[in-house]
Amino acid sequence: MSRRSPSFAPRALQTIDSRVLAAVFGGRFTPRTTLDPVLLDGIKELSQAIASVGQNMAAAKQQSSSQMMQMMQQMMQS
Repeated sequence: MSRRSPSFAPRALQTIDSRVLAAVFGGRFTPRTTLDPVLLDGIKELSQAIASVGQNMAAAKQQSSSQMMQMMQQMMQS
């Protein structure tokens, strides 16, 4: 008597991608416990870009405010 359940057919074999196989040691799959270094570098670059945009926006707003104040002073002096 077979221990397999008759309601389940065996699955077809699938090829394992070589990148997945690179993480296999001693016949066991070892999942990554840290972020992928490429992903980590991308996150760092993205955060730097966001900080740069924020600084540029703050500088533009400061300049705009200064120009508005100058224009108002000139109008009041006229």
